[in-house]
Amino acid sequence: MINTKYSTKWVALHERAHVELGHFAILEGVPTFNLISKSGKSQVQETDLPRDLWDKVERCLELQADHEALEEMLGVMEAVDWAELRLTIASIASVMVFIERADAGNPNPSETHPKAATRIFQLLGHVNDMWSIGAALNADDLPDAGRIQAFAKEVILPAYFDAVEMAKSAEATSFIDDLGDPKIFFADTAHAKLGNWDQLQTVGAKEWAVLKDANEQILPLVYKFQAENNTSI
Repeated sequence: MINTKYSTKWVALHERAHVELGHFAILEGVPTFNLISKSGKSQVQETDLPRDLWDKVERCLELQADHEALEEMLGVMEAVDWAELRLTIASIASVMVFIERADAGNPNPSETHPKAATRIFQLLGHVNDMWSIGAALNADDLPDAGRIQAFAKEVILPAYFDAVEMAKSAEATSFIDDLGDPKIFFADTAHAKLGNWDQLQTVGAKEWAVLKDANEQILPLVYKFQAENNTSI
């Protein structure tokens, strides 16, 4: 249940985000980004960041690029066809699973790409909040509870199981283990939203939390680049 057109579009948006967010400048122009990690080792040379962050920087930048591409592709709950949205989500998730599956042969643990479970944790966390996107400034625009429940039933939960089935087809068993069962996975999305880091249980959620803290120290460099180069997106 994937559409290669959607997968390709997401990859293109992801790579464009790297440029527009100034990620190559943060790495001092070292072009270390690849769809699939090659060396498994970070090559960050940004002197403005503490050395203890260097092993997290490229993973943070990948999640930043993921987020920008997701926002552009997914839109808001009431402005998209839900069946097509589910197909789009599955197509994006397929790329994330493919990257991890292809990268599994690296002799060293990857420092350049987050785990697929972490990327999908962010993806489905975004989808889980789509009912509120665009309505944050006006509570009157929020959908009613029945509509939100319908969205969860028709899009959010199926998207989780689509990812699991895709991983089974690709024999990506480590990803399935990292993702966790649905009850724990969605409990983690709630804990993450509330900042309850000590209650996170799944591998993806835990890595996301670690990278979120690191990302707070990286974002000022992104904002500086955008201000100097007029690339805000």
